[in-house]
Amino acid sequence: MKEKIRNILCSLPVLLVLPYLMVIIVNGAEQALTVHTFDPEEWIACMLEGQIPAGYETEAVKAQAVVTRTNFYDEMCEGRSLRDIVIKRQEYGMSAGKFPELFFRKKEECYEEAVHETENMVLTWNEELKLVPYHQISSGSTRDGQEVFHSQEYSYLKTVDSSEDKKAEEYLSSFYIPASQMPKVLEIRERDSKGYVSWMMADGKPVEGEAFRTGLGLASADFKVQKIGSRYRFLCKGKGHGLGYSQYGGNCLAKAGYDWEHILQTYFPEMEIKNIVQIPKAGV
Repeated sequence: MKEKIRNILCSLPVLLVLPYLMVIIVNGAEQALTVHTFDPEEWIACMLEGQIPAGYETEAVKAQAVVTRTNFYDEMCEGRSLRDIVIKRQEYGMSAGKFPELFFRKKEECYEEAVHETENMVLTWNEELKLVPYHQISSGSTRDGQEVFHSQEYSYLKTVDSSEDKKAEEYLSSFYIPASQMPKVLEIRERDSKGYVSWMMADGKPVEGEAFRTGLGLASADFKVQKIGSRYRFLCKGKGHGLGYSQYGGNCLAKAGYDWEHILQTYFPEMEIKNIVQIPKAGV
């Protein structure tokens, strides 16, 4: 606790320390976030640090900033509070306890630059904010939203080529799990058009592929499984769920000279980039 307070104090001007210090002592570091003046762009810059590596190309980070802003505002429009969005939810690629630490410390310049240069820009479909997922590395192409979610509502998420992902160092990964920790009978029943496991049977019970891979901590649901002695070996392609923006693929496009708008139009061909007119309001 003392170390957390020290880190926060070191990153704040002296005159601003006391109010935050009192809140931290009484309620903890997370509660301190709720007394900070609300600036959506500041929150987005903080989220970026937990989502995409600072070493990625600037245009790839900018594309992620627009994705993050879109999801952030979409949640605000749905009535979720600021606390729910930035502290409790973990979809932003960081644990709940990590967020306060990221917020109060000095951020990498690339994140603040990405947010500033894409200020108020979001992705829309039929003039509405929508969920825009992202992942680290695809298995060679992204997945179709309607096919994955079995709903027309996600038809704006189209399959696009991202074959550069196959060159990533982490494209292939192996996981070994003791047979004693696995179901006695494991059978893959269905894959989607891109090779990701849609559902499988575990000891006679149906299990959704993405839930299975998340539960076991596998890199992706595009996997093959083989029993070797007393262990199961999972060979995975890609990293993440494979929907929407491939960060590695976007970084390859940025290295090739394309800007953030081209990157987003590549991965979200059905969506439009818009300058949001009115920033949604959220409570605490």
